Amino acid sequence: MSYLITGGTGFIGAHIAGLLAQGGEEVVIYDIEPRRDIFEYLISKEEIALVEVVKGDITDLAHLIRTAKEHNCTKIIHMAALLSRASSANPVLAVRINCGGTTNILETARILDLEKVIYASSNTVFGLAEQYKEEYISNDAPHYPSTLYGACKSFDEWLARHYFNEYGVDSVGLRFPVVYGLGHKEGAAATLTDELMVKPALGKPGRVPCGDDTLNWLYVEDAARGVVMASKKASTKTRSFNIDGEICPIAVAVDYVRKLVPGADITLLPGHTGFTGKYEISKIREEIGYRPQWPLERGIEQVIKGVRKLYNWQQRS
Repeated sequence: MSYLITGGTGFIGAHIAGLLAQGGEEVVIYDIEPRRDIFEYLISKEEIALVEVVKGDITDLAHLIRTAKEHNCTKIIHMAALLSRASSANPVLAVRINCGGTTNILETARILDLEKVIYASSNTVFGLAEQYKEEYISNDAPHYPSTLYGACKSFDEWLARHYFNEYGVDSVGLRFPVVYGLGHKEGAAATLTDELMVKPALGKPGRVPCGDDTLNWLYVEDAARGVVMASKKASTKTRSFNIDGEICPIAVAVDYVRKLVPGADITLLPGHTGFTGKYEISKIREEIGYRPQWPLERGIEQVIKGVRKLYNWQQRS
């Protein structure tokens, strides 16, 4: 029995793999371009012994099924995706990966009668804050995605409900907000993390976008823990959940960094994303038992320490 993690050497996927390996679980990573750098830094040699990496494309259904069957996988954690900016730049590829790939994951689970699928959704399914009257968007609020990425994730949620209702495929989607931490390479959250935390940690100037915003900051270890918790729960009444970190203005996050890195050269650029950081989270508390454990200030401190340690590790490698 083992887990199959798509995109498992990526940012959140690598943390999930490490957390599962620490718990003694066997893990098979399925990734189109496996990244060894951050993955091998995050996971100890003992944990790596519990992880096998298979190079594969999530649009290749036959290879997915074969990999899951050969490794006796009973659960799939689906993290592979084309992120928002890349999706907007290449709509055909976005639909192929983000919608077609998720279809293949659910079809693999159906054919092999797997126990569970956990997949990454996004709070971008809700679209812009102006679409909603309430301050906190409810878990069951209607979707008004304003980006192609958000529309793909909204369709994935519909598809997962269809596979559950028609075929009994048990799945849970987690709507991630801004996920920050060590190892981010792509997307708007990666840019924010780089400009706000990584560059100041290395003594470089940072230019932080959308400085007038208030965001929901989810530390990557909380994100990974939420996924693992969801994977171990029996079937839930709710099929997709809002998941949270700490709601905090970007300006306050800048103050945290300046406190941790005295003299940090940070320029806070004006502007808004148009999205809200406020989502109602009672259902994930009740049905999964998840609560964030990383306050933003402590998470930022961990990123800064990790960046410096990783930089020294890379210099010695």
